[in-house]
This record gives sequence, C-alpha cells and structure tokens, in this order.
Amino acid sequence: MYDQDQSELIIEADFIWREINVGDQIYLDADFYVGNQRMLCKGAPYQVLTKIDKACGAQELIVQSYQTRELIAVSPYLVCSYECPDQPILIS
Repeated sequence: MYDQDQSELIIEADFIWREINVGDQIYLDADFYVGNQRMLCKGAPYQVLTKIDKACGAQELIVQSYQTRELIAVSPYLVCSYECPDQPILIS
C-alpha cells in the first residue's frame, strides 16, 4: 500500500511540474523554511521564474522570496495550486 501511495505522489508531482509554466503563480501547502528562517509563505502567490529538471530526476520550480529576495527552489510536492496569467510573459 505504501509503495502504491509513493508512486502516485511521484506521478502527481511530475504532472504538476509539467503543467506549470514559467510565469505561472504557484501556491504552497505550507510555509517554507530554510534553517529557522521562513522564506515562502502559505497562501501567497509566487511567480515561477524557471523550471529545473536535474539529471538525477529531481524537478524544481524556481521562485523569489518576497522577504529575502533570494531565489528558492521549490519541489512540486509542495505546490497545492497554481494559476496561469491572463497575459503571457514575453522574454526578449
């Protein structure tokens, strides 16, 4: 049962990572901490700046912290919802 649940989580996280595009807004299930410092807040929208698919299979969404202005790598497992912008972001 546990293996099946784990497989479903992996498939769901991969699906979310593929569906979310650069420029979309993501929302997290919980606050995100690095050490003792809160970097990202639950319920706040964070714009996806880029997506990384590492050789080891790990997938990450890169957003910027409102508090520290640092770039933060977020696992798709932490995303509870996302929104697509009305106007696509054009990068020239």
